Amino acid sequence: MKNHSHIFLFLLLLAILSPPEIFAQEKSLLVESVRYQGNTKTSERVIRQYMSIREGQPVTREQLETDRIRLQNTNFFKEVEILITPGREKGWAKVLVKLRERRWPYFQFKSGFNELDGWYISPLGLRFDNLFGVGNYLGYELVFGDRYGSSRLEFTRPYLFNSEYDLMVRLFGDQRNFLHFIDDEKFEQKVKYNGAMIGLRGNSGLAKYFALAVSNQKVTADSLLRDFPGDSLEIPAPDYLAPFNGEQNVAKVTFSINIDTRNRPGDPTRGWWGALTLEQGFLKFEQDDPAEKFERIILDLRRYQPLWRGVSAALRVKLGRTSDDAPFYERFYLGGPNSLRGYEDRSQTPAGYGSHYSLGSAELRFPLSARVQERSRLMGVLFYDAGYAWNTPETWQPEKLKTSLGFGARVRVPLIGLLRLDFAYPVPDYKLNFHLSLGHTF
Repeated sequence: MKNHSHIFLFLLLLAILSPPEIFAQEKSLLVESVRYQGNTKTSERVIRQYMSIREGQPVTREQLETDRIRLQNTNFFKEVEILITPGREKGWAKVLVKLRERRWPYFQFKSGFNELDGWYISPLGLRFDNLFGVGNYLGYELVFGDRYGSSRLEFTRPYLFNSEYDLMVRLFGDQRNFLHFIDDEKFEQKVKYNGAMIGLRGNSGLAKYFALAVSNQKVTADSLLRDFPGDSLEIPAPDYLAPFNGEQNVAKVTFSINIDTRNRPGDPTRGWWGALTLEQGFLKFEQDDPAEKFERIILDLRRYQPLWRGVSAALRVKLGRTSDDAPFYERFYLGGPNSLRGYEDRSQTPAGYGSHYSLGSAELRFPLSARVQERSRLMGVLFYDAGYAWNTPETWQPEKLKTSLGFGARVRVPLIGLLRLDFAYPVPDYKLNFHLSLGHTF
């Protein structure tokens, strides 16, 4: 009897902790037929690539909504509606996909945040998606950000050769302004990039976790540094930057493994996100010179966990390593709104940037108003950051970790997106630093 009581308690606990779908599944129907309406330009083959519904297979309401969202997110269509009607026999159903196509090129404004350059705004983007109804993406955009500017032309061929891979081609011209601290003074160095990238990215099945890209670019680093802010004083680049002055050719092969189980990418409250990036680089200064090799590896793990009534926790660990002789623009920086808050941007970085990097962050995210219907429009944050960047032969020394804590607010603004305001205090100085940026830090 005692053993039976243990089993009963175990089953009771499982019933309490397990989601209802373990014990009750939605009834499904078998698909008799799938018809498409309104696609005068787009081929049925393209539409089916984004749908999981198939003739002769079961279908649920959740599956219908998932496919509708996937079709809507292609931006090929202005409106997508998926209807289900009774089939000829009981247990069977007919599916009707009603579409209103987007026929003309359109202008696009967007903003956001990425790991390398921080916040960005694209005030001018011209899209020619789904040309001739074959499902390709083609677009041109100008991008401006925090000491960053870019002009890029991108082409994507989804489901290349009807496979699980998307082909990506990008032509770009970028400029990044790197911040250096010399004798307690701040200087900027301009680095220009012009090149091309071609890659494959998985979109479904096991392939969706992998991506491979090959790029080649001409990189030009200024030999003079200008004081920041002000731009009134110029000095020659110090010895540790001088080897990379002028024009170089940089080729890279990048392989990445990505995992994403977040419930919503823009403002996640549940799930995991992780990326392991392996990069092999080749650096040439003159056409006839042998290529110098450098490697880079980055591991980035994030966890999002709901706690109570809109309150959630977010955790992150990021580690990076690159070759000691890699150019400074391929190395790591620390400090500022996009990494270690509470410190000036890139101020906790070794001279010439770091070949090793470690960063950890924890955030408690909570709604600031119960009256706002979409609580993610107005959020508060408590955070703690810890990081350290260094060069070999030095090993990782925990006593050199820089830490900070603080609080902030996230406000969703039309057109701009999520506006981030952080009030951060470095430990143990507790001298207030204010950071203004876009998007969540992670």
